[in-house]
Amino acid sequence: MPDKNRKAIHPVSIFKEAWGICWKNVTKLVAIYLIFNLPILSVYLTPMASKLQSPKPSLSIFLWFFLPVFIISTWGHIALLLGAKKATDLEDYTIGQSISQVRGLFLKYLGTILIIALFFMGVTILGGVSIVIILALLLKVNKILATLICLVLAIVTLGYLIYFILRWSFASTVCILENTRPVAALKRSLVLVTNYVHPVVGTCCLVLLAYIVCMLPIIIVGVLSGIGNNPGQSNLVVTIYSIFINMLLVPFWATIIVVLYKKLKEALEANVCA
Repeated sequence: MPDKNRKAIHPVSIFKEAWGICWKNVTKLVAIYLIFNLPILSVYLTPMASKLQSPKPSLSIFLWFFLPVFIISTWGHIALLLGAKKATDLEDYTIGQSISQVRGLFLKYLGTILIIALFFMGVTILGGVSIVIILALLLKVNKILATLICLVLAIVTLGYLIYFILRWSFASTVCILENTRPVAALKRSLVLVTNYVHPVVGTCCLVLLAYIVCMLPIIIVGVLSGIGNNPGQSNLVVTIYSIFINMLLVPFWATIIVVLYKKLKEALEANVCA
């Protein structure tokens, strides 16, 4: 499709529109976030946090804490996206409706995430094994040639990963908002994002910039007050601050995803009609 026929998508306008929607629905969206995340975050304020932050957690901790936390946080993420979608569509909804609707989407979402994770692991392992084989075969023959080939393989592997990271970035969102199966969600995301990589990257950069700006106050206070010299106190302060910041940032991020998805969908439909 020629560039002149494409419907423009501007990250700044996405940012502004999502903020307006999020602010109007802030009570419901924040409530959904807190229902799932506040109990998890509160655990990190207890003495148990030191065991959870161990570099080598035991199997029991993984099964009884990290696995349930993953399930709960994933459920909350899906519920938040559903709430943001209804808010974006100007539909009347309740917190309970957003939470209960997750039941029919949960396994599809996990399947989508699992396929993406396995694919990226496979590409990474394949690239790493190829580099090791090249080094073993050519390093003693010609070090320069072996280094160049390995460098090219590393660049190709990284480029391949970045390509699919960007184009599959909306697969999980499509799976939730369109209630599609994992493979169909991957294909749909590829179609949505292919001609709009720059707006997607630009929007993500704006979100990252907003998060950095929000974290600057605690960083500055930590440097000036010397809190950073005490790891335990520093972790406690950062955790409490993050709870308050994420209460708004996470619902805002979910709303941005939904708004951007709708713009990509509208642009695709407009380009097809054109």
